[in-house]
Amino acid sequence: MSVTAKTLPDIADVEERLHKVLASNLPDFLDVTSVSRSEVSTQQRFTGVSVFFIFLVLLALYVFRSVQGSPLYTALLIFLALWMIVMLFSGHKWLQNKKLLAREMNMALVSVLNSTLERTFMYTHNADHQAETVQLLKESNLMTVAELEIESDDMYTAYDDREVSFRELVVTQKVSSDDTKTNTPVTLFKGVFVVATLNRSELAETYISTENDKEGFAHRTFWSNVLNLGTVKETELEWNDFEKDLHVATSDPTAAREILTPDFMQHLHEWWLEHKLNIRIAFKQDKMYLLLPESSIHIQSTTTSTELREIKRYAWSLVQPIWRSLRLIDDIPN
Repeated sequence: MSVTAKTLPDIADVEERLHKVLASNLPDFLDVTSVSRSEVSTQQRFTGVSVFFIFLVLLALYVFRSVQGSPLYTALLIFLALWMIVMLFSGHKWLQNKKLLAREMNMALVSVLNSTLERTFMYTHNADHQAETVQLLKESNLMTVAELEIESDDMYTAYDDREVSFRELVVTQKVSSDDTKTNTPVTLFKGVFVVATLNRSELAETYISTENDKEGFAHRTFWSNVLNLGTVKETELEWNDFEKDLHVATSDPTAAREILTPDFMQHLHEWWLEHKLNIRIAFKQDKMYLLLPESSIHIQSTTTSTELREIKRYAWSLVQPIWRSLRLIDDIPN
């Protein structure tokens, strides 16, 4: 059994631990983020007032539409233009402050993650790892379709016997419509991109996906499908329940069976039974790459609430996928 599974064997245990940690650290947590939270709340109220005034001016213009061209009507138009400029400026400032608050919130969550998951975490802002994230995703071969748009957010790195990074990620692709002749962005993935440096290195490549998620994946390219020239082939691991729901392909079945331990397959299959979402995993050399779907992650947004319940819900969107990933990684033999 993995270290994470021993200390926090169930998702309910993780939630209970998170609640206790946040409850005991809430005053310090709020104090660290108080200035940015106050600025966001103030700017949000001012933006709301600006929208209200614009509505009133539009209503007045409608009422006095019969006197268009009069000094009163002209004054109302000028007033409307001024308030629209104020609203745009206020809205822009509000969005900037929200991003700053999100960054400070995520920095403050480092101590929460440390205490909840009993690991040492480090926070990195998106701007400092964007290019690296794109490169790692490319190296993983987990997304091989063309013309992807990748939006990554803040990253946490866990340090123990293995270094593991967790990056919030949204991957979209513009799909053209024959009817409207326009490109519509379609979300292909939203969740956490996990990269773990393992204490072993393999020449073999091994990939895992769900049975209904085989397109745009490393071993599902045009050439390997049509000409069957690829070295990565489908393989069986002799566990019927696992293979009924999850698909494994590898260049070395013996190496794959060594990495995919019974605990690993059990925990991964438990996740699948609970979520029924498309998960993708790749093992290449000394790296494990994981795309873990999680719809609750917040890209460049946060909560301005000071209530424990709301802050816990925000923190939970990070803690939950991190715990699940660590439990899988701990199952991999050294």
